[in-house]
Amino acid sequence: MVKAAAVVSGGGAELQSLIDGLFFGEIPGFSLAALVSAEGGGEAAQRVAGLGVGVYTVDASIFPNSATFTRALTAKLQDIDADIAILVTVRPEPGEELYRAYSGRCVCLRLSRSGGELRATALLADADGSEARRFGRVSVEPLPGESEASLRRRLVENGAGELLTGAVKDFMRDFH
Repeated sequence: MVKAAAVVSGGGAELQSLIDGLFFGEIPGFSLAALVSAEGGGEAAQRVAGLGVGVYTVDASIFPNSATFTRALTAKLQDIDADIAILVTVRPEPGEELYRAYSGRCVCLRLSRSGGELRATALLADADGSEARRFGRVSVEPLPGESEASLRRRLVENGAGELLTGAVKDFMRDFH
């Protein structure tokens, strides 16, 4: 059984599809052992309540810079003894130390903007954090006067969560 830890920023809406897939046994040989929140707050933790998933916080806002946040996050994932890391829209983006520790074993869902549109890209990160393999991408164009929260909700509705779940399923088929 592959033991995964998911790291999220925000409420973890993009993670819900993966949680549903786990609940219905759609990802053979995979277990979500831990959820690590990179922000204070409990909405993401509520999503995994009752699943026997350990919940931890490595709040990025308490660290003086990205390097110390990365060290703390990497140490927490290693303490959990996670086989793979799943980074779900994590801010700030962790540094290379985490990607080296989980080289070839880090599935990411990253948000980006291009020409106004908001994109979610699912990928397998290389040892330097770059894209080793792309699993897919979804995007949405902002509506006039639309808030960032509304745009993020529409991105999830447009398939960002399913994209993450598909990426984990594809990764697991190839994982040895």
